Amino acid sequence: QELAAATLGANRWQTFWRITLPAIRWGLTYGVVLTVARALGEFGAVLMVSTALPGQSQTLTLLVHDRYNDHNVFGAYCAATLLMGIAFVVLLLMTLLERKRDSAS
Repeated sequence: QELAAATLGANRWQTFWRITLPAIRWGLTYGVVLTVARALGEFGAVLMVSTALPGQSQTLTLLVHDRYNDHNVFGAYCAATLLMGIAFVVLLLMTLLERKRDSAS
């Protein structure tokens, strides 16, 4: 398809936006969803490797851990609630995208 588009005079950007991106759309979407899910749930490895500098290398899961260790339970629960909200939005988007994909098939 890409070669046919090039033969018909499409430039690289037209080929990417009209041929390549629609072909990889669902794989790319699920890759992003799985990456977000992994980033939300990763804790142990990040704790071991990260310097946990606020504003530079601290993740939201490390912020929850730090706040809870500093006896700032309210701050820890606020950050954990934010994590839960992000996970809920990602799951909702994934469900909507799957419905759209099933209806398009």
